Amino acid sequence: MTPTHLKTLAAAALAALSANGFAQQTAEEPATRLPAVTVRGAAPAGGIPLDTTASAGSRLGTTLRETPASVDLVSREVMRERGNRSTQQALENAVGVSSGQCFGLTCFSMRGFSGTTSLPFLFNGVRYPGLAFSPRGTFVYDRIEVIKGPSSVLHGLGAVTGAVNFVTKPADGRTEREVLLATDRWATRNIGLGIGGKVSDALAYRADVNYIGAHEGSAGYVDRSSYEYYHAAGELALQATDRFKVTLSGEYVKDRGEWYFGAAHVGGRIDERVRFENYNVDDDRLGKDVAWYRLNLEWNLAEGVKLHNETYLNDEDRKWHNAETYTYNPATGRVGRTVFSNTHHTQRYYGNRTDLTIDGHIGGMKNRLLAGFDYSINKHQRDLNIPFGPGDTVSLEDPIPGTWSSPTAQYAWRKSDISNPAIYLEDQLSLTEQLRLVLAARHDRANVDATEISLGTSFSKQYSGNSYRVGALYDLSKNVSIYGQWSKSVEAPAQIVTLAGSQAAFQLAGAKQLEIGIKADLPGKLGEVTASTYKIARTNLTTADPNSPGLTVQIGEQSSRGVELAAVLRPATNWTIDANATVLDARYDVFNVKVGPAAVSYAGNLPADVPEKLANLNVTWRAAPEWRIGAGAKYVGRRALNDANTLYTDAYSVLNAWVGWKIGKGELFLRGRNLTDKMYITRSYGGSQAFLGEPRAFELSYYERF
Repeated sequence: MTPTHLKTLAAAALAALSANGFAQQTAEEPATRLPAVTVRGAAPAGGIPLDTTASAGSRLGTTLRETPASVDLVSREVMRERGNRSTQQALENAVGVSSGQCFGLTCFSMRGFSGTTSLPFLFNGVRYPGLAFSPRGTFVYDRIEVIKGPSSVLHGLGAVTGAVNFVTKPADGRTEREVLLATDRWATRNIGLGIGGKVSDALAYRADVNYIGAHEGSAGYVDRSSYEYYHAAGELALQATDRFKVTLSGEYVKDRGEWYFGAAHVGGRIDERVRFENYNVDDDRLGKDVAWYRLNLEWNLAEGVKLHNETYLNDEDRKWHNAETYTYNPATGRVGRTVFSNTHHTQRYYGNRTDLTIDGHIGGMKNRLLAGFDYSINKHQRDLNIPFGPGDTVSLEDPIPGTWSSPTAQYAWRKSDISNPAIYLEDQLSLTEQLRLVLAARHDRANVDATEISLGTSFSKQYSGNSYRVGALYDLSKNVSIYGQWSKSVEAPAQIVTLAGSQAAFQLAGAKQLEIGIKADLPGKLGEVTASTYKIARTNLTTADPNSPGLTVQIGEQSSRGVELAAVLRPATNWTIDANATVLDARYDVFNVKVGPAAVSYAGNLPADVPEKLANLNVTWRAAPEWRIGAGAKYVGRRALNDANTLYTDAYSVLNAWVGWKIGKGELFLRGRNLTDKMYITRSYGGSQAFLGEPRAFELSYYERF
């Protein structure tokens, strides 16, 4: 991975700018060959866009209203109005989502689950093969889609409790220019530039670049946490004929930063005096280079028959060089630092997906069927420096960072080659004008060939699993629909790209969900409402054998049930009230942990980092045509900091506010985040430390679209 990727995309953006200079058409000129634009996620800020599509919820092209599942869509308008510079901030808009930093990526809790392997990321609908990367900035994205509950029927092994899909701005032919400039308390430089339009009637383009740099804020707002983030995305769409379209897309991320792995807590509490302390070493670093390339081909073979083929490539290079684990010692009053990690990941992931969509009739009833095949290969290698060494100690209140040190040099540790063929289908049958039946099924096979390079050993493992979704939708009226669904998903017993030989004997874990809900437009364009209730059971988890604690067996179970509510109200033309809330009950049903010589049961315990109550409230008042004023609040309930439930962190509320003033074609925003300067924990890490949320900060930004 080199900056060549970024230069290539930048060159494409400049070429698009140059082409636009001599081939620009006005917004009034019709496109004679490009297809009609479908606006996805461009609803007004604060709305629930029930009549837009989301690929995370269905491949049939159905709207959120027509999908028998809970899917949240965070549009770029919402992210811009609320000042969601980071994807972590943006995810907090979704119903029932709590997010925080982990070991270099954004982790989140949803519907009673917080494990990184069961809540995967997708990029433009392509499943990310593992973890260790999430994008930092939001400017290049058109929307972020969040699907709730088991979804491996759509996205493959691992999506057992939900998924997040990052969707870049498309080359849809619209003439658009965007400029973003922002700074805040942390001396942040946030610069975004975007351009879209048509070179000719047949060729559309889109290019976006985003740079974010700051003295603090890489993974926390503490000393020595500077970072620089570069993100470029581009797309060309050619309507070659009336029936054939070609789309070429590219995306590149370069992320460099000093890192923060949280603060050591004392009995589940973090002393106010260490709020801005960073316990990492002075020469720490974390770096990521990520590239995505996609080629999409679309044929309209006949009336109601469409063939879609996508070829994709993901290339990555990731490095960690940190002291990652901190534990407070009450006897000495000092913090012990361990896991002086020097880790390097390389990954090349590529594949091809082909599906056929047929719109027709069965027995006089309207039917849409999609059937497809997906084949991917992932080549992953991890180098590290185990054993890490004894570590050291530092002061709790005034840590002297020192430098990184380990008795072990980095060496090639493990590589994995994973091939994953899959077949899938999805169908929606209109039994009547009001009643629709939705069926989906997928069969995945993962062939793992792993080599323990340092030991000179290897093993192979084949996983084979089926996922299903059966749902029904009924339109009570034109504006009110109810739905129900049952779904089943599967996942590997551990992170599949680093699967160890000791885990090869385990089989796939699984999850099942039952969900019912309602989606409605309120009368008189007053707003939109959604509500759902669900029950999820996850089975076949690895756990200590209660009779032989030294052995690991697959008998673990975890479950969650809850209710989610969301509403957007417009009581007057200049007021918008956006509120959502969730209440849930999550627990381990069967789960044992080896503690000393014995197996201790955690049955009935709350999984770590899972809040059982969450709520969001955002209110916007357009005081005048050129002014808008808004305020927001987020409530996150009490959470356990470990699976043993011996430590908890308090519930917290965060208050934000903003004011926007239109200046010419642009808008100037002043925002305040965490106005009460609440100190709160966003995520635990390793049981002995936790990440803190952002202190009070003010941001000034200017955005222009023309």
